[in-house]
Amino acid sequence: MFPKHVDQLRREAIAAYPNEAVWIIYADGECRQYANVASDPATAFRLDKRTLARATARGIAAIVHSHPDGPDCPSEADMRGQRDTGVPWAIVSTNGQDATAPFYWGGETPRADLENRPFRHGVTDCYSLIRDWYALELGVDLPEFPRDWEWWQQGGDLYRLGLEQAGFVRVEQSEAQRGDMFFCQLRSKVPNHAGVYLGDGLAFHHLTAAKPFDPTRRPKREPIHRWRDFVTAFYRHRSQME
Repeated sequence: MFPKHVDQLRREAIAAYPNEAVWIIYADGECRQYANVASDPATAFRLDKRTLARATARGIAAIVHSHPDGPDCPSEADMRGQRDTGVPWAIVSTNGQDATAPFYWGGETPRADLENRPFRHGVTDCYSLIRDWYALELGVDLPEFPRDWEWWQQGGDLYRLGLEQAGFVRVEQSEAQRGDMFFCQLRSKVPNHAGVYLGDGLAFHHLTAAKPFDPTRRPKREPIHRWRDFVTAFYRHRSQME
C-alpha cells in the first residue's frame, strides 16, 4: 500500500530516532509528518487533537508511526487506536541507521493470502488466520481483540474471555465439524494458540513464532492428532449451529 511514500517514511523515521515519528496519509495522496506530542515520545505517539480533527475532515487514508528499536508488530494500544479510527494503520521499525518498509493492517488493508502469509503478531498471527478464514469461508465477521505480544505471559486470557463476545459455544471433540475452532495450550497457564478444524482430522493454524515477526513461519494444514497433547477444547460459532 502507498508505495510512493516508502522512502519518505523510512528517511523521516530514521531522522526522528530515538523518538517515534507519526504521519498521516491523506485520501488525496499526500503523506505529511506531524509533531509527536506524547509525554514520552520515545515509547508512544499522540497527535494533537486539532490536527487529528482537521485531518479527519480532509479525509484520512492511513495513519503511520515508527517503532524505534522495534518491535516489528503492533502493540495493544496500536491495535486499539486502529480499531477506534477505522482506517489502516502502519508501522515503520528503525534502529536509527536503517528502517523497514511500513506494514499495514486494519481498515481497507488487503487481506493476506491464507496459505502464504508471514507470522506477525496482531496482524497475521493465529487469531488473525481464524478471523480471515471465517470471513472468507463462512461470511462471519469475528471481533478483533487488541493484544500485546505474548499476552498470555502478562496475565491475559484472550481466547477464553473473548468466546462469548465472538459468538462461540463449546462442543465435544467427538462432535467436531468443519469450521470449529480449537484451542491449544503451549507452555502456558491459559490457552494461547488456536486454529480452525477443517474436518477429516485436519487442522489449519498459524503457529506462534519465537519473535513478533518471522517471515519464515507460515500457516499449516496438518493432522490435528499431532496436537492432541495440547488441544484443550473445541468451539462452534453460533451461526453454524443447527
